[in-house]
Amino acid sequence: MNSDITTALIGVGATIAGTVLGWVLNNLSNRGKLNIYVSSWEDKFQYNDDIGEMVSCSKREEVQSYTYKVSFDLYNSSGNTKIMRNVQIAFSDGKRDIEKQTPQDDATKRFSSPMVFYDDVKPINIPPKAVIKLDLHNGSWNKEGELDYIWKTKKVYLIYNDEKNKTKRIFIKSEDYENYFINHKLEEKENG
Repeated sequence: MNSDITTALIGVGATIAGTVLGWVLNNLSNRGKLNIYVSSWEDKFQYNDDIGEMVSCSKREEVQSYTYKVSFDLYNSSGNTKIMRNVQIAFSDGKRDIEKQTPQDDATKRFSSPMVFYDDVKPINIPPKAVIKLDLHNGSWNKEGELDYIWKTKKVYLIYNDEKNKTKRIFIKSEDYENYFINHKLEEKENG
């Protein structure tokens, strides 16, 4: 009888230990996070020249249009699917966001006669242990003060809500846009 109780206790103990070990291993395999890497950022200031082509500006007074293109590598190191909702690009003066834009997804590009159309970026599901390349763009025209925000911008961020609906901010770049043309002319002289 004593050996029966001992055998039963060993069986129950092994079952509990197996359950706990399975739970721990499952939690360890699901750990991880969404890693976001900024692959590239390109922005342009342009104006419409005499023949109707968009040309790069050399001074602030010429600017009629501001556009940006950004590429991200999204790596999910978790064992669970991660999600990005409400994706926006935020332009900050260093203290607060002064402009937020929902960018357009380059993967949705479609043609209709001479026009090109894109959709705003939708929620993104990132599978476990996978990498996704995300290419986005947007911009603004200089009408009725729509570009005023850019001259006050000091930092640019990616903002999104995760699967727990928490807002996440990813730093993209730092730029003193008020002095953009002065700073970039100096860079051209140093490089050229």
